Amino acid sequence: MLFTSTTPVEKNGWEQFWDAIVDFFMTKDSTGMNYLARIGIAVGIIIVAYILIKLICHFIKKALGVKRKGPEIDVSARLFVVQVIKVLLWVGVAFAVIAVLKIDTTGLAGVTSAVTVALGLALQDIVVGFASGLLVIHHHIFLAGEFVSITNSYGTQEGIVDRVQVFFTYLKTPAGQELTIPNSAVLKATVTNYTRSGERRMDYNVGVAYNSDIAKVKKVLEDLIKDDPRRMKERPYEVYLYELGAYSVGVRVRCWTTPDNYWPLFNNMSEMVLLAFNKNGIYIPSSTDRLIMKD
Repeated sequence: MLFTSTTPVEKNGWEQFWDAIVDFFMTKDSTGMNYLARIGIAVGIIIVAYILIKLICHFIKKALGVKRKGPEIDVSARLFVVQVIKVLLWVGVAFAVIAVLKIDTTGLAGVTSAVTVALGLALQDIVVGFASGLLVIHHHIFLAGEFVSITNSYGTQEGIVDRVQVFFTYLKTPAGQELTIPNSAVLKATVTNYTRSGERRMDYNVGVAYNSDIAKVKKVLEDLIKDDPRRMKERPYEVYLYELGAYSVGVRVRCWTTPDNYWPLFNNMSEMVLLAFNKNGIYIPSSTDRLIMKD
C-alpha cells in the first residue's frame, strides 16, 4: 500500500511577506470592507475633492470680484481669502481620508506634538509672515493699484501694488520690475501711500539770475500752470520765491494734481519752463556762471 505525505510545503520568506500583504489589503473588517477598497475610496475622495475645490475657489473668486454697493473688494484681499479657504478645505479632506482609512491617531498624538513644536521653531518666520499678511489685508495698509513707498532698514522700495498674498507683497516699479517684499518687513516699515487721498501736491523749483525781474518770472510761471489741464482746478496754486541761493534766486511752483497726472506734469515742467524763459528773456544761471562769479 502506497502512502502520500500530507506535510504542507514550507513557504519561503518572500512568499510569507506577500501573503501578509495580501491578507492586510484583502481581509474584511467588521464593516465588511477590506483595506484595498478603503484605499480606493480615499483616492476617489482626493480626486473628487481636487475638482470640487477648484470649482469652489473659482466661484468664490467670481463672487468676490463682483462690484457691489460701496467700495469694490480689493484684488489682493480676494486672493488672500481664496488661499485661506483652499487650505481649510484641504484640511477637511485630509481628515476625511484619515477617517476612511481608519488610521489610529491616538498613537500619533505624542509624535504630532513633538513635530508641531519642532515646526513651530523652524518655521516661526513663516508663521510671522502669515500673521503679517492678515494684518496688512485687514488694516488696508495699501490696496492693489496704489503707488506706495516702503522704507525700512534695507532701504526704500517704490512701486504700484500688484498683489498681496499670504507671505509676500508684490510691487511693480515704474521701470517694469517686480519687487517681492515679505509682509513681516512691511509691518516694520514706514509706508507712504501716494494714491489713497486721490490728490498729490507738486513742488517744482527753478533758479533764476539775481538781476531777473521777479514779478515777470512769477507771471510767466503762473501763466504756465494756471491753465494746465493736469492741475486740479478746485485747489489753489502758488508761485513764490523760496530761496536766496549763493548764485541764483530759487522760485517754486506749487500746485495740486491727481496721482495719475503727477509724473506727466512734473516731467513736462522743465521743458515748459525752459521754453517760456527763453521766450521772455529770463536767464537761468549755469555752472559756468558760478565759476565766473566765484573768480
